[in-house]
Amino acid sequence: MSDPVTEPKRQISIPLDFPVDEKTKDGDRTHSSLTMKRPRTKHVKKLVALLGADFPAKLLGASGNGGAADKAAAEALALLTDPERLDGLTGILADMCGVSPAVIDDLDPIDLFAVGRATLDFFPALMSAFELPSS
Repeated sequence: MSDPVTEPKRQISIPLDFPVDEKTKDGDRTHSSLTMKRPRTKHVKKLVALLGADFPAKLLGASGNGGAADKAAAEALALLTDPERLDGLTGILADMCGVSPAVIDDLDPIDLFAVGRATLDFFPALMSAFELPSS
């Protein structure tokens, strides 16, 4: 039997501080939370295609300290400023949450940050790479 502490998460419930209204063909729906399912290979393939092969290297380079890490972080974040890439990321998050991209676009920035954090929560080893050093 698997240890519940080390067992990979299959889904994460994300409470929203600012609920989002969605107009659907069946009527209006208010989302006060989102349930994100674990990313699948199709999500990873879309992400790699959107961000390019050098994005992981830049992101991992950003996990260090000093000027080189700052430069790598800036280069990685610069890749996210392209509107087409942002829309692609929105589509991936929407698919993982089972909602339309419009719901993700209407999230408050605080809730969008929670969605991003939840995405990384599926991969605890990645989370530790981006922890801020204690002062």
